[in-house]
Amino acid sequence: MALIDCIVLTGAAGRLGRSLRPALAASCRELRVLDQSPLAAGQANETALQLDLNDQAALASALAGASAVVHFAGYPREADWPTLLAANVAGVASLWEAARTAGVQRIIYAGSNHSVGMYPRSEKLSQGALPGPDSRYGVTKVFMEAVASLYAAKHGLRGFGIRIGHCAPQPSDARMLSHWIHPEDLSALVQVGLRAEYENEYVYGVSNNSRSWWSNDRAEALGYRPAHSADAFIDSLQAQTSASPVAEHFQGGSFAAAEFDNPRFRAD
Repeated sequence: MALIDCIVLTGAAGRLGRSLRPALAASCRELRVLDQSPLAAGQANETALQLDLNDQAALASALAGASAVVHFAGYPREADWPTLLAANVAGVASLWEAARTAGVQRIIYAGSNHSVGMYPRSEKLSQGALPGPDSRYGVTKVFMEAVASLYAAKHGLRGFGIRIGHCAPQPSDARMLSHWIHPEDLSALVQVGLRAEYENEYVYGVSNNSRSWWSNDRAEALGYRPAHSADAFIDSLQAQTSASPVAEHFQGGSFAAAEFDNPRFRAD
C-alpha cells in the first residue's frame, strides 16, 4: 500500500488521538501531530506541534503541504455554550478554511453518536438518517458535518465523518453492546477514510455488534471490515442498565437524559 505524503493529526495528545498515532505514522512519510497540550514526537517520521486551531498563522504553517487531516481535536463532552463554541465550532470553521487554503485533499473527522442521540433505541438508523442531537455537544458535531458537506460540495475538499460510539478495549455496560467500537476498528475506519473513493460521507463508528442501532452499509461498501464485536459480552453486561427511563429510551443515554424536562415524553 502506497504511503501518503503527509498526514496531520489534530487532538494527538487525547485518548483517541494517541491510539491512532502508530497506524497513521506507518501510513505516511510524515505525520504531523497537533494539540493544545504539550506532546512529543514518538516515531521517526513524526513532527509534534503545540497550537490552538484558532491561531490562523500557526495552523496555516502546520497544514502546508499536507495531503490529509485526521481531525480528533475538540472538547469531548457536554459543556456550556462558550466552551463548546470556541473548541467545536470556531475551531472547526478555522480548520476547514485553512485546509481549503492549503490544498488539503480530505479531512477524516471524529463525529459522534450524540449527533443522533435523540433517536429512540427501537429505531435502526441508516447512513442517511437526519441529525437528532441529544446535547449542546451533539449540536456542535452536527455543525461539523454541515461544514464538511459545504466544503466538499463547494470546494472539493473530501469529508469523511465517523459518528463514533464508545471507543474502548471492551464494552462496560448494556448500552455499549449496541454502540461500542474497539480502537483497532476505529483505526481501520480512519484508514478507509484516508484511502477510499468518496466525496462526502459520514459513517458509524461501531464494531460488528449484532445489537447495533445503526446500519453501516456505506462504510462496508467503502471497505470497512470490523474485526471485533460486543456480542461476547452480552451475557455479562445486558443487565447493567441505568435507572433513568429517559436514558434507557434514547440512543444518547445520559446525554439525552441530562436537563431533560419534556412534559410530553412517555417512556416505553
